[in-house]
Amino acid sequence: MPGEPLLLQIAAIAAVIAGFTAVTATLVPPGGSWHPAMRLRQRAIVSTSFNVMFEALAPSIAFAWLGDTEAALALASAGVAAYATVIVTWRGRQFLRAGGNRTRTAVLLFTLGPSAALLFWANALVFRSLAVYALALCIQLSVAVVSFYSLVSVAQSDS
Repeated sequence: MPGEPLLLQIAAIAAVIAGFTAVTATLVPPGGSWHPAMRLRQRAIVSTSFNVMFEALAPSIAFAWLGDTEAALALASAGVAAYATVIVTWRGRQFLRAGGNRTRTAVLLFTLGPSAALLFWANALVFRSLAVYALALCIQLSVAVVSFYSLVSVAQSDS
């Protein structure tokens, strides 16, 4: 499939970010224990990274099945869009219940996740483009990056 190296690179980066979550396990936040919203971010780093890793492989699998790049991107985008919509809704509710919506970082996360899902939907229905698919993956992966950075910065604020 054209563009497969780009998708494999995104998958590799996602796997690395998931591995970096182990670093957060060694951090101690102010007060000695993580707020429930921060523990949720820790899990979100891993799940988002793994999602992106597998989602980056979806167009190549669809291409092997369909033999058409545009159709493969539309199918992969539709599948990922549906899944991402469910996950964004579910995680959003978890963050709200945990009181995690009261920071600037949370506002950013509440923007990034839905933006990625909308971009996947737009790609499935309109664009059918590898560039748009890769951009949506990167925006989705930025949820993990922002979550990681927020954990590190909270833990360092006591130092």
